[in-house]
Amino acid sequence: MLQIDPSPERSKLGFKDSVLDSFRFLGDLGFRPVQEKVTFVRYESPTVFVNIYHGRASFELGVEIGVLCEPTEQVTLYDIVAWADALKVEGFGQHVMFQVSSREGVQQFVPKLADLVRRYGEPFLRGNTTAYTEVLEARSRAARAYERQVQLDDLRRRAETAWDSKDFAGVVELYGAIGPDMTSVEAKRLAYAEKQVRANNTVFFSPAKQ
Repeated sequence: MLQIDPSPERSKLGFKDSVLDSFRFLGDLGFRPVQEKVTFVRYESPTVFVNIYHGRASFELGVEIGVLCEPTEQVTLYDIVAWADALKVEGFGQHVMFQVSSREGVQQFVPKLADLVRRYGEPFLRGNTTAYTEVLEARSRAARAYERQVQLDDLRRRAETAWDSKDFAGVVELYGAIGPDMTSVEAKRLAYAEKQVRANNTVFFSPAKQ
């Protein structure tokens, strides 16, 4: 895997110091900093970890929180704000929320990250199992919905091609796979295609000559 080390100039952005200052409230919840780097600071309590990072190449600011005994089941700040049903309130329109490459940007948005964690993240900071389960289940549902949407887009593209070429058998097969997700227009096309397929499959027998 390609490793991109932070340039010597990154220290001038003041990320580490800004994190240590803005996230001091974590100390009241039993956390202490265990890693302090130019682009990465990690806190740990006896049961939970908090990673605050400034992407080495992307310059994206972010937070990850997880339980030490299940380190792969971490949640992001986006997950947490979504769980709190506060995406719209906080103006989150996409997963990459804060992307800053200046000292001024770091000084403005690191405290914003800390404020969001303080307001919405306490159940996760305390290792609340229910909160983690709800977020992970919501993430799984979103992944399944995304996969289904990709499948539907492909089926619709192929069905449109079949319709344009009057491949009615293909239309029936493809719209049939869309099933209850069909639009009213697609349902009408399916009904028409089924009628054409039935007509084409009808065998007419002439009376045998005596």
